[in-house]
Amino acid sequence: MAYKIIVDSCCDARSIPTGDIPVIQVPLVLNIGGKSYVDDGTLNSVWQVAAMRAAKDQPSTACPSPAEYADAMSGEDDCFVITLSANLSGSYQSAVAGLELKTGSGRVHIFNSCSASAGEAAIAFELANLIHRGLAFDEIVEQGEAYLRSMRTFFVLESLDYLIKAGRIGRFSGQLATIMQIRPIMGEDGDGNIIPIAKVRGTNPALRRMVEQVKAQDEKMCEAGRPRKHLVISHCNCPERALDVKKMIQEACPDITDITILPTGGVSTFYAFDGGIVVAY
Repeated sequence: MAYKIIVDSCCDARSIPTGDIPVIQVPLVLNIGGKSYVDDGTLNSVWQVAAMRAAKDQPSTACPSPAEYADAMSGEDDCFVITLSANLSGSYQSAVAGLELKTGSGRVHIFNSCSASAGEAAIAFELANLIHRGLAFDEIVEQGEAYLRSMRTFFVLESLDYLIKAGRIGRFSGQLATIMQIRPIMGEDGDGNIIPIAKVRGTNPALRRMVEQVKAQDEKMCEAGRPRKHLVISHCNCPERALDVKKMIQEACPDITDITILPTGGVSTFYAFDGGIVVAY
């Protein structure tokens, strides 16, 4: 049985490392400076950040249409679809609607990632691992759902501007944090909602505190009997910082050996902005 993995463009993994499982990306659209850009992997993140800073109107994003999802799902191959958290975007709802429009005999399961960016990528890597192990469709669905429920996503942003503009934190508290160089360590609550975990003054101390959260997550998962999984780090225009975070994680958690660093795509760049780091494990 042939499988394919379908992701929306907030997933920073545009391919699977082994390369033998097709990854089809259904793009969101970015609206910046009065123009619309399809997030198809061709956007340059440095240009995007500059364009967002220069835009007079508030930039925005638009989720894929059901028809776009239906086109990606159609055919005889079985499909696993990974979307942005349903609590953050309409992408999941579009995928569900697209399922009603697809053609062909291929089976489809839609995973509400309850995450974004590196989190979606980590789920894609795990699904690829389950496929390579030769599991049946229903087993992949069961274990994939269990994995995403156990996974956690953490992030530290250099700029809070677009988190404020997206309504994820209060404008006054966010601006005050920016002035005082406070870097919140953010995460998700397991249901796909963004929550603050801690507030630290300075970027490097915040990154170190985030690594402590990763270590606590690793210890929790080991106690629960979950094997160690693929850890993903996404970065927005800061590869050196991502390498530093990888090194800190390896020092704090030497048994985590499977770590991938990815640049953010257009949608992830939209929210993480310059200097943002996202970790999923």
